[in-house]
Amino acid sequence: MTVRLLVSVRSSAEAVAAATGGADIIDVKEPLHGSLGRPSGATVQSIQQALSASSSLGSGPQPPLSCALGELLEWFPAGSAAATVSSPADFSPLVLQGYQYAKAGAAGCSDVCVWQMRMQQLQQCLPQISHWVAAAYADAARAGAPEVEAMVDSAVECGCRVLLVDTWLKDSSTLLDWLPESRLERLSQQCAAAGLELALAGRLQLVQVPRLLRLRPVILAVRGAVCEAGDRSGSVSRRSVAEFVSQLRQAQW
Repeated sequence: MTVRLLVSVRSSAEAVAAATGGADIIDVKEPLHGSLGRPSGATVQSIQQALSASSSLGSGPQPPLSCALGELLEWFPAGSAAATVSSPADFSPLVLQGYQYAKAGAAGCSDVCVWQMRMQQLQQCLPQISHWVAAAYADAARAGAPEVEAMVDSAVECGCRVLLVDTWLKDSSTLLDWLPESRLERLSQQCAAAGLELALAGRLQLVQVPRLLRLRPVILAVRGAVCEAGDRSGSVSRRSVAEFVSQLRQAQW
C-alpha cells in the first residue's frame, strides 16, 4: 500500500499549492490555535470551493478533504448538559459539506471513556463525515490525554477509520522524541489487528521518512516540513510539497 501524504493548510492559496504539489489529502486547520487548531467556518468553505474550482479547470481530481475541529472538549463548554454539543459561533456544522475526514484532539480527556462518550456525541452532530479520525497525542502527559495505546479500542468502538498520533505542544520536539520506534512498532501492530489505519504526525521531517516507513503507517501528516523556511506558521510551498511527495514515493520503491 502506498503511504499517503496529508498536508495541513490554512487558506485557499495554500490548499491549491498543496493539491498541485501532489498532496493526497488536504487538511484544513489553523496552526495558531494549536496542534489541531479549528479554522473558521468561512475558511473551511472557501477552501472546499477553491479546490473544487481548481479541479474543474483541469488541474486534476480534487484530493479528499479533512478538517481539524480543535480539541474535543471545546465542543462541550463547562456547565453544559452531558449530551449537549455546542458549535462554535463561527463554525456551523453545515460548512463541512464536501469533507470526508474530521478529527478533534483528546487534550483534557485523560479518561478514555470520557473521550469515547464525547466523540460519539460529536459524531452524531456531524453525520456527513464518513472517515472519523481518533487523534491521540504522543506527549499525552503534557496534554492531559489518554496514552496512545489506550485510544485504539475506543476508536474502533466509535467507528473511527484512522488513529492519528500527533504532538500536542508544538515546540522543538518531534514525534520520535516522545515515542521510540519500538513503541510505535507495537502500536502499528495493534492498529493493524484492530482494522485501524495509522497516521503519523508531529513535526515530521523529510529525513525521517525512511524510519517512519518501517512503522507501516498509512498516512504521514505534515505542515512545517512543506512550509517556506520549514516554519509551520509560514505558507505552504507547492515546490516543497512536490519534493516531499517525490522523496516519499522514491523511499517506497
